[in-house]
Amino acid sequence: MIRQIERTILLILLFIGEQLPSAGLQLAGQTQQFGTGFWWLVGSLFLLIMLLITVLYWQLYRHTLAPAYQTTRRRLQKKDYGWFGLGFVAMVIVNASTLPFMQQSGNTNVDNISTLMTLFGVFTLIYLAILGPILEEIIFRGLLMNWFFSTRPAVAIGVSAIVFGTMHVNLFGGQLDLVYWLSKILLGGILATVYWRTKRLKTTIWLHILNNALPLVLGI
Repeated sequence: MIRQIERTILLILLFIGEQLPSAGLQLAGQTQQFGTGFWWLVGSLFLLIMLLITVLYWQLYRHTLAPAYQTTRRRLQKKDYGWFGLGFVAMVIVNASTLPFMQQSGNTNVDNISTLMTLFGVFTLIYLAILGPILEEIIFRGLLMNWFFSTRPAVAIGVSAIVFGTMHVNLFGGQLDLVYWLSKILLGGILATVYWRTKRLKTTIWLHILNNALPLVLGI
């Protein structure tokens, strides 16, 4: 019980640690009339910090794999590609069916992303499309599902999905977008299911990257 409490606290701290650089970037963007040099310095420093955090979190994940998720396979097998394809189709369906019903404004997470894209476009794009998905997969799939309920897949998938979705909304902000919340929970469930079936975090990382990168690149 004590170990589970310690892991819960550590997981919360890891999530906060992943969020702090973004908050710092947004704070830096509030500087009045900052020049190009400052823009490059802050953006580059942000990416460097996020890269270091990603490396550290990945090493932690590698050292905390539960037996249920360990695999000796070096390459993905055909069934893994099948689950990857199913996961991608499921994500497209979820996004296409929920996007038209989401709030156009007032969503704290979306508004913060829009602000960062306006202030630090290319740096924010790299983070959202690559580093962000990697970090979130390490936290919400790699660590959460290995540390808790590793032998109970249904519970692990459900908890991972709900926690992932909830961390993307502001429950106490007074403008909760229920459709956006539901879409993130469903996305978390899809990624957690694929991770359980393939036992390879790299599979869900690529799925998550596709989910984030395609809308950014296509301007959706």
